[in-house]
Amino acid sequence: KDESGGDGKEGAERGKVAVAGDSVDIYLTGIDIARIHPGNVLSHVDLDLRPAVKKKFRASLMVMDDLAVPIIRGAQALLHMHSIDTPAVVSKLICTKNRDGTVKRQKPRVLAGGASASVEITLDQKISISKYADCRALGRFVLRRGGDTIAVGIIDEIVG
Repeated sequence: KDESGGDGKEGAERGKVAVAGDSVDIYLTGIDIARIHPGNVLSHVDLDLRPAVKKKFRASLMVMDDLAVPIIRGAQALLHMHSIDTPAVVSKLICTKNRDGTVKRQKPRVLAGGASASVEITLDQKISISKYADCRALGRFVLRRGGDTIAVGIIDEIVG
């Protein structure tokens, strides 16, 4: 302890509240260390305040301009979100959109390079997701195939 009664760590104090951008140290007890991995989400104990843990959602996609193979219904890709990646399938092509967000075409057959679209995506496993409007970090993702980014997107609605 130093003369002021502290432990000598200047600027270090215990608090119960942290906001975006704060650097915090969290000590967890009663949890097996083998179950802690990058991409885990620490949340409130109240079920109403937790992000959804689901595997199907509707999203707005921006397809990369230099896409070699178009995206079709049933296309498989790797979904990268926060610090995890999981296999995903584009299960439904809902519509393509104009730059202003208006619907260009309902139920398109393919999504070519540079397209903007609304799609439904199904994941192999459940992950913590949220609508982009509610939480930007848990609501945005990247789709990759064969080491190349094929699309970026944001979650509009959680389906199941």
